[in-house]
Amino acid sequence: MAYQFEQINPTAEEWQRIEETYDSTCFHTKQWCDYLHRIHYAPIIIAVKADGVHIGYFVGEKIWRGFTLITAPFEGIGTYTQGLCFFEEISQEQRICIYIQLADWFVKHNIAYYLQVDDWQLRCDRTDWIPNNQFTHPLLDKYAVQYEVRPTLHVALKGKSEEELWAACHYKSCKYSVNKARKHNLRIKIIDRFEDIRSFTQVHHDQLVEVCAHKGMKPKPSQSRQRMQALCESLFPDRVLMLEVVGPDDNGVEQVMSSGIFCIDKGECSYWTGASYQRYQKYCPNELMVWEAMRMLRDRGAGDLNFCGMASYKLKFGTIYAYVPRLIFTKYRFIYNLKTFAKHCFYDTRLFAANIIRKFRTAAK
Repeated sequence: MAYQFEQINPTAEEWQRIEETYDSTCFHTKQWCDYLHRIHYAPIIIAVKADGVHIGYFVGEKIWRGFTLITAPFEGIGTYTQGLCFFEEISQEQRICIYIQLADWFVKHNIAYYLQVDDWQLRCDRTDWIPNNQFTHPLLDKYAVQYEVRPTLHVALKGKSEEELWAACHYKSCKYSVNKARKHNLRIKIIDRFEDIRSFTQVHHDQLVEVCAHKGMKPKPSQSRQRMQALCESLFPDRVLMLEVVGPDDNGVEQVMSSGIFCIDKGECSYWTGASYQRYQKYCPNELMVWEAMRMLRDRGAGDLNFCGMASYKLKFGTIYAYVPRLIFTKYRFIYNLKTFAKHCFYDTRLFAANIIRKFRTAAK
């Protein structure tokens, strides 16, 4: 089938249509694109037609790094998955065919020679872990599409009762911790006033800085306080869940022990970031926060909660492995090689700096 594409500047009505597609996520919305504008990234929206009939949209970013990249999403800006979204359900094979034609369209119209997509609908769910280099996607292999893999953990919330979600949690590492937090009179506080966002993100950022310092590293750029505030203000009130866990310390003084940011949508919700002060971790505030967030998101009609990573502690919440392929289309191989080299340089430099900091701290002790 032949597909047609048109770059658009969506009206309010078109944004509503995008957000009503069956597979859109928070990362496809106008509010998320407003956040991208605030952190100086340019969203790109493409209308997709099949034989002249409008069937959906593509949402991503147009990035200039010496050459133009179309990414959905770009690394380091807090966006986990993007790409195509449709009015009616389509198969994975149809989705891949559309990406192939879209990449060719970008080249033909001199918009970009590089397209990168992480599409939640192309993921492969597994109950067991496999190394990244052993992951294969038969349909992508069939069409000879280049891809990498971004593994994550997620839990399906849709159609499950609270009892089913609780039963799937591990007893010792999750249920025991949640009950311990409750026994210590910890409770959840929802940040539901716009004017409280700045102070919330300040505390949350302080907690994150402490966590990163404990690991011997600095916070990633995407976790700066300014970006956290921009995200929460852009998504407020209906697409962000900001939580604090408060309770008495050993002296009976109420403290904010942990906090988290969750991005909300009818389909894929995301555990965007979470942190706690190390001195309060003995009270298990993180487990209580994540469990209560799962309950709240389920009640709001969420489909999946993406934990946005593979940290082992996330397994305790009854999660399963999701292997999200990163589709890569490039006219010139050197563009991919340069981008990969720059990415490795960034992470290697950050790791080197973290090791130096860790050595100095160890020597100081």
